[in-house]
Formats: sequence, structure tokens, C-alpha cells
Amino acid sequence: MQSNEKKSSYFLSENPILRRLKKNVVSDTTTTCSYKGIFAKLVFFVLMIGAGIALSLIVKASFQATAENIAFAFTIGKDSENIVYITKGEMVGVVIAGIVSIVAPLLATFIVRTIPVTGTLFCAAIGYILAWAAATFGNQLLGPILLALVITLIIVFTMGFLYGMGIIKVSQKFKTFILTAMITVCLGSLLVFVGSFIPGLSTIIAQLRANAGLSIALSAIMVVVGTLFLLVDFETIRESVEGGLPKNYEWYASFGLAFSVIWLYFKVLDLILKILGSSKN
Repeated sequence: MQSNEKKSSYFLSENPILRRLKKNVVSDTTTTCSYKGIFAKLVFFVLMIGAGIALSLIVKASFQATAENIAFAFTIGKDSENIVYITKGEMVGVVIAGIVSIVAPLLATFIVRTIPVTGTLFCAAIGYILAWAAATFGNQLLGPILLALVITLIIVFTMGFLYGMGIIKVSQKFKTFILTAMITVCLGSLLVFVGSFIPGLSTIIAQLRANAGLSIALSAIMVVVGTLFLLVDFETIRESVEGGLPKNYEWYASFGLAFSVIWLYFKVLDLILKILGSSKN
């Protein structure tokens, strides 16, 4: 027991992220983090995505498009008869889900003990948004959404296999490099988003986005970074279990992996949409 506690203490002292986490979680000295517990909570988050999908479809079916409750109406594709109607009720639901999908992971990051709630809300909101987009835009998005799901699952299982077999090793230098790349990508995306509202910069950014080759290349880089970040998540889970962290940390570890997979999924979807858009031009 003493050797296990010593190992856990050393592990936490060497990892600044987990050292901060130790201050935020409530330790349970009778149980520790396990692979089974992490997997169970990961399955729970997947089920919450399914719950969000179900709720979205119910809301979508509940609001029939009438002249009084239509918020937006526009045509998609080359067929002018293909009109999409978005009702006020479903628009409210999408806006709420969008806000939750942004706020929830931020709260989960800075207030770790909220992850059972914020993680649940985040996954449900993501499922809600995806189901709404597929139901609203039909043929234009349903195919890419399903294709992105298949590709993401293949990537996750492939990286999991390579890591589990020891073919790919995750060193501290590798983790530092990937974390730096991920932060750079996130900050770059944020700067581009803010810059799109600044006169002068907005024109330059619009021109860069209009360059199909450059846009596809940047999206591909984000997919690669997201793929490699999965290895960091796998290593974090292993260190959590072998380091003897409290069972509360299972929520953090499982949500971290769930968030990475969801982030990767949207980057894959973005890449697919850009490739399809480029092929049509």
C-alpha cells in the first residue's frame, strides 16, 4: 500500500496538470482509477450523445413549418425548389445547444469536479446539433456526417491498437510537442475567427479561405494533430490507472478522451466538406 501511494505521489508531482487536478478532485482512499471505470464512463458519454440525438429529432418533429413560426427559409444546392425551413422553436434549441457546447467544456477544464454534469451536457449538446443538421440539410450533410463518423472510428481504433501493442511510444517530448501543436491550432483558429470581424483583416482571411488547396491543407493538418493527440489521451489514461489516482479521476480521463474524439470528428467532417466543395467548383 505504501509503495502504491509513493508511486502515485511521484507521478502527480512530475505531472503539473495532474498535480493541479489533485487539488480539485475529492480523493477516495478506498478506490482508485481503473480501466473498467474509465470505459464505463466513456460509454455513458456516448449514450448522452445518443440522448441528444433523440431529443433533437423529437424537437424537430414537434415544430412544423408554418408561416407564423418560420425563422429562416433558404434554398440549398442548385435546385431552387429545394427549400429549407427552420422554425423558431428548433432555432432556439440549436442556439442553446451551441452555447452549451462552448461553455460546458470550459467549465469542465477549470472546474474539474463539474465534469459529470458539464461533460454530460456537452455530449448531449453535440448529439443535438449533429442530429439537427442531418435532419435539416438532409442529402447535403447526412452522407458526410456518416462518412466522418466511420473515418473517425477507424482512426480511433487504429491509434488505440498501435498504442496498445506498443508500436507507438508516447514520450514526454512527444506529449509536449503535441500539446504545443494543439494549443497553436486552437489559438490560430481563434485569431482567424476574431480577425474575420476586423476591417482589413477580414478581406485577407476571406481570400485565404477562398483558396481551396490551402483550406484543405490546413484542415488536414488539424486532423493529423487531433489524431496524434489521441495518443496523449491514451497515455494519460494509462498513467492515471498505474499512478493510482482516485476513482474521481475516471470522469476526467474519460471526458478527455471523449472530447478529443468529438473534436477529431468535427475536423474530419470539416475536411470532407471542404474536399466535396472543392470538387464541385
